[in-house]
Amino acid sequence: MIEDELNVWYQDQIVGYLWRDHQGNMSFKYDDDWNGFPLSISLPLNKIPDSLIAHRFFANLLPEGSARDRLCIRFRCPDTDFDLLREIGSECAGAISILPIEKSPDLNQSYKKLDDEVLTKIIETRGAALNLEDKPRLSLAGAQDKITVHVKDDEIYFPVNQTPSTHILKFEVRDFKNVPLYEVYTTKLARAIGLNTVDIELNYLGDYSYTISKRYDRITDDRITRIHQEDFCQALGLKEKYQRAETPNFAQCYQLIIENSGNPLIDAEQLIKWQIFNLIAGNSDAHIKNISFLYGGYSPRLAPFYDLVCTRAIEHLDETLALAVGHQKNPNQITKKDLLELAAQCNVRPRRIFDIVHQMLSDIEDNKDKVRDELESYHGGKPSVPDRGEKPSLQRVDKIIKQQIRLLKRI
Repeated sequence: MIEDELNVWYQDQIVGYLWRDHQGNMSFKYDDDWNGFPLSISLPLNKIPDSLIAHRFFANLLPEGSARDRLCIRFRCPDTDFDLLREIGSECAGAISILPIEKSPDLNQSYKKLDDEVLTKIIETRGAALNLEDKPRLSLAGAQDKITVHVKDDEIYFPVNQTPSTHILKFEVRDFKNVPLYEVYTTKLARAIGLNTVDIELNYLGDYSYTISKRYDRITDDRITRIHQEDFCQALGLKEKYQRAETPNFAQCYQLIIENSGNPLIDAEQLIKWQIFNLIAGNSDAHIKNISFLYGGYSPRLAPFYDLVCTRAIEHLDETLALAVGHQKNPNQITKKDLLELAAQCNVRPRRIFDIVHQMLSDIEDNKDKVRDELESYHGGKPSVPDRGEKPSLQRVDKIIKQQIRLLKRI
């Protein structure tokens, strides 16, 4: 049936065909004439794609949780992976577009400027105030409400039709007002100590905060060009992003880089630093969908890190690590044995792991106050102002980081 088939495009070329059976399971086939990049390490060009892995790859393009629920309501579509991809697959993470078979890509690029009044309503309502014709049909994974936009000369624009975006605008999280601040601070701290991160900025509009992050899978020139990418859930052919038992685990991600990266030495070390940084900075939600490959050249490279948030500073959230350090998932109980297990799992010299830990502890201590002061100074002191009876916003983050530094210094 025509309603149960979709075309997968790269620019004006058909990459392949996506369809579902009567049980809702999706399958994919590359077009015979497609000789470009494989969509995923888990979907090589020279093999008939496994249906389960293909379903997982495309399902992993979609939002999760309440963000997904609201999109289903917004576009009045059934809550199935296939129906959501049909509605919002025209602007995905990476380079592909997913369209109904009767539609072809619209390669025209145009943008609609958002005036202050419209932007204020969008921020205040977390996107609910968008007119139906303006509602972006984007498919970005994650549980947080966001929209894709284009930013030029400090002005914010909506992409029209299938025009690619250049930035991601994230709203405040309901009941967790400080998440935008935590994300910007944690990300800037990570960059200050040498991690490759996205460009992200904090903005305020009235009583509301939001973030604007530059998309690393877009090249801005005379025209905007999409660059292919995939997260590690997709690359490993998995559905689950959190380590529940033995899989997915950090060693799998490390080995994926060793076997596939265009520069495995640099990328593998960045990944280890990412894992250690998240442990120190209190980011317990560092799962495998927050790691991606970027296909900007002849072979994949580790993409800039994103979604870095000190989640342990947010009350009532689970502190369990998304990926164990060794076999330990409690960030308060990390020992020398856990770091030795991490080294063994990745086939890395233990001394190298301990050197990285000690260097990162020193670098974080040297930079955390400077990053905080710069952030507060730029925003006129707003981030440190107690809000709604809470403690000063970054005080919680600082407490967690100091606690983790003391813990790891004893190892």
